[in-house]
Amino acid sequence: MSTTNELTPELKKAAEEVTDYYKSNPLMKLPFATAAWSFLSFVEDCTLIKSMEFGNLRDRHIQSSEFLVELEHSLSWLFNTCKPEGQVSFTFNEHNYKAANDLFELGKKYESFVFAYTLSKQNWIELKVKDFTIQPTGDFFEFYEYEVYNNLIDANLFVEASSSVNFQGFPIDAIESSLKVVGDRFHYKLNPKMVSDTIAFLKPLFDEIFMLPSEWMFSRYTLGDFQQVFQAICAIAHIHWKARLIAMIRGCEAMGNLDCLYVITYEELLRRIVRYSGVSEEIVKHILDDITYGKGTGKGAISHSELAMRPLIKLNSDYYAIVPHVWICSSPERNFTALLNRLKSEREIYLTLASNEKESLMRERITTNLSDENLRFVSGSVANLPDVDLAIINDSEKACLLLELKWFIAPTVARERIEKSEELEKGISQVRQLKQAFTDNYRPLLDKLNIDSSYKIEGVVVSQNWIGYANVQSPDVPVVRTEDLLAKINSTDSLRSTMDWLKDREYLPKEGEHFKTVDEDSITIGNWTLKLHAIDLLIPN
Repeated sequence: MSTTNELTPELKKAAEEVTDYYKSNPLMKLPFATAAWSFLSFVEDCTLIKSMEFGNLRDRHIQSSEFLVELEHSLSWLFNTCKPEGQVSFTFNEHNYKAANDLFELGKKYESFVFAYTLSKQNWIELKVKDFTIQPTGDFFEFYEYEVYNNLIDANLFVEASSSVNFQGFPIDAIESSLKVVGDRFHYKLNPKMVSDTIAFLKPLFDEIFMLPSEWMFSRYTLGDFQQVFQAICAIAHIHWKARLIAMIRGCEAMGNLDCLYVITYEELLRRIVRYSGVSEEIVKHILDDITYGKGTGKGAISHSELAMRPLIKLNSDYYAIVPHVWICSSPERNFTALLNRLKSEREIYLTLASNEKESLMRERITTNLSDENLRFVSGSVANLPDVDLAIINDSEKACLLLELKWFIAPTVARERIEKSEELEKGISQVRQLKQAFTDNYRPLLDKLNIDSSYKIEGVVVSQNWIGYANVQSPDVPVVRTEDLLAKINSTDSLRSTMDWLKDREYLPKEGEHFKTVDEDSITIGNWTLKLHAIDLLIPN
């Protein structure tokens, strides 16, 4: 957590003490391979136990996806503090297990401090210190429905994608027939058919989560190449997770903890992924190198959310680890594009492809998914005004809805959310300019839209994956998720009713019905306590 000159001496002291608190954890004294294996095995146990507590896919995904953010700090501390290399012991150590628990809990708490300090640095909130308690204040905490909406977007996307997969029908015969359980260990023989069957089984899910063109070409491989490699590794993760569950049913001791990670040598991993993915060895090497955690240390290091972007863990010079739920609950396209955006060799290529094609893809998706034949669509440039990304017009109703399209890399940490908020604010400003031009009876805009001043016109920013917090919203220009807008328009034959729905923010969750807030949640690290609000979802199963 970085400090700035804007911080008071008390806040600086708190930041320093909170930031250094992890150093006393016993895992920091172990070599990285031993410490990382102990920590990640504990994380998989947590996921197993938590998954049994949640009854629906939405809650399970929210819980699981939060792991990637929550364990990021802990793994980073291990990587940057532990001596490299070491051995994977494959033995249970009660002290290491407790240390892993403590480190994981500390990482979750630390993220809350980072969040608060980052928002304070940007003047979104003010931090007040009394004794050893830090209390955030400000308008940012007035309206929680936007935060809840954002939390549900990623989960809803996962649920929608997963709804086409019958997880009860997972192809487990090959796993069951080869699985061997001895005491607290389990083993099975992975083979190409097992992987290809799993990839085929998960194809509806993969088709939903990969939306960008597979032919996008980067400096060393295509997006399609990455998709094939990801699918192969993700299939291995699903198989290994399922094998552990079967082993537990067969009486494997300690819930199969010693084998909960898929540990493999680099040479064997390379050979298998080449075979399972159908991608050439040279390209697979490039992709594995790009997605290996900790690559590019020093000036080339990626310092934010690296685990999400680089989920393949190199334990030592011999072994790599596939952590099942890091892959199963990943948002691969989001994470991969975030990685490309930070790799010097790929950034410009990605930005060019994204700026040229993302808006077009989004526009095409919206127009092809709207079934009302009374609607017509307009897009393009207008002299002295921002471009019209997309206008939806119903001439019989004399109604026009202006859409500003946003498809950016979904933010996961406070710094990224601040950056994307600026993009949303820019979009709101552009919609306002177009609406004002209509009010002013600006002829080039009216001619472009082929409407007159008797039409009702409204504007909306349509985001693929995040709508911002309450502090960036505008009373006259709503921000809504693409899928929700499409669903609303298709559910009614009136564009004007959709415009009213947007104006009234009917798409937002309602406090008391969909969520409730806890006035104060205390998060303590060492001597320091941070007071934050908490949200409990009330969404039914």
